[in-house]
Amino acid sequence: MKWMIRVDMEGVTGVVNMKQVVPGAADYEFGRGMLMHDLLAVLDGLLQSPDDEVVLYDIHFFGTNVDLHKLDSRVTAICGKPHYTPGNRSYLDESFDGMILLGLHARAEMPGSLLNHNYEHDIRTMSINGVVVGEIGLEALMAGEAGVPLVMVTADSEGAKETAELLPGTITVSVKQSLGDTAAACLPPARTAALLKEGALQCAAAASRLQPYRFDGPIVLEMQFKPGELLNRLQSRLTDCFDGPHRLILRGASVLEVWEQYLIAKTE
Repeated sequence: MKWMIRVDMEGVTGVVNMKQVVPGAADYEFGRGMLMHDLLAVLDGLLQSPDDEVVLYDIHFFGTNVDLHKLDSRVTAICGKPHYTPGNRSYLDESFDGMILLGLHARAEMPGSLLNHNYEHDIRTMSINGVVVGEIGLEALMAGEAGVPLVMVTADSEGAKETAELLPGTITVSVKQSLGDTAAACLPPARTAALLKEGALQCAAAASRLQPYRFDGPIVLEMQFKPGELLNRLQSRLTDCFDGPHRLILRGASVLEVWEQYLIAKTE
């Protein structure tokens, strides 16, 4: 079987603060080690035959967090965070059996949820066609447009809860119980490794019953921003797309199209 794993970091085993997930920060190597621990446990469950294949896409910070030396030869890693576009369909196509989101977290402004945010910490809320989403929902929608279902999410307890509410039937593995913005009751790696492998072993059956998550176009993406440099940049580049000082509205034929509009304005 062929799988896509999107790799984030805030929702991996033992991570509870930004010093553990920001490249170059004091405890980043701990966080990176836990990322690889969780990833290798999931790969152990997914790679059950010589023909199995995994493509990783590193969505955390600069997209350079995965230790390539530790990967099985059946794994390819997309590093450096190249933009998702309608042309590349977020690097997914019909050859993939399913997508896994590893190390995710709850959407921004969810009370009591660990390290919650929406990609940038300046994004307060996001919605697609009126449905409030965070990173889990948006990634699932973009995969859905390529015909690929989201089969598993590994996260803290609140990220797992968000997944279950938005996408019933998707496998969830919680590696820690959220106790607030920067605190959690963490399971030790020996326990989370077993849970993650067990979840991965269920993915083949889940992929056969789950449908891609998608909305018919046209698509409307609404985003609310905190004051700051990102908002100022977007206001200068997408002036006609603002409704009020903090509310950005982007329209297009697909989720990937509207998200590409945001990515281009954010970075160029």
